[in-house]
Amino acid sequence: MDSLCLTTLHGFHALELLSSEPCRPWDVHRRGISIGEAAAFALVEPVGPETPASGDEPCVLGVGETSDAWHMSSPHPDGTWAARAMREALAQAGIEASAVDYINLHGTGTLANDAAEDRAVREVFGADIACSSTKGGIGHTLGASGLTEALFCALCLQEGFLPPNFNQVEADPALGLRPLGEAVPVAARYALSNSFGFGGSNASVLLGRSRP
Repeated sequence: MDSLCLTTLHGFHALELLSSEPCRPWDVHRRGISIGEAAAFALVEPVGPETPASGDEPCVLGVGETSDAWHMSSPHPDGTWAARAMREALAQAGIEASAVDYINLHGTGTLANDAAEDRAVREVFGADIACSSTKGGIGHTLGASGLTEALFCALCLQEGFLPPNFNQVEADPALGLRPLGEAVPVAARYALSNSFGFGGSNASVLLGRSRP
């Protein structure tokens, strides 16, 4: 986890990434991130003959990690290596992109990050994939964000719903994805969580209610 202190706030302010308004991922008027504070912990157990998973128990099926090293703080504008991370997660899980029901977007609400992720997701999944960013609701929880948002995916699978894209008011016509405007009751089987960091470090985690 990262503590919310003045050093963190001044650092992000110097990078011109902080928004003075609520964080609005994928919104035409998005201005940047809102920093949240959280800690996250998960105990992950191996699935095998001795510890079988039930059909409704969320499982980590695949992980993809890449680094595009494009810029110290900005993502590659084409989202090339982010797309590769998503493909690696799918390949490790042994499922097709068309089988994924939902993507929890990294969705920081900055101009460059949302645009790059939009291209990457559409390249792998097309424009019609159900998706949303939860950062508009809880903020960008920095070091805890990857696990926190993966847990959102686990809850979606377990509870049978897809969360909305918090705080979006007007969709950006320059972006191709159309995140969910409200919570949707869906018995999803597979969900992907994206977490992209400084230096072009990309991670995608695929979760499912059961193994394919």
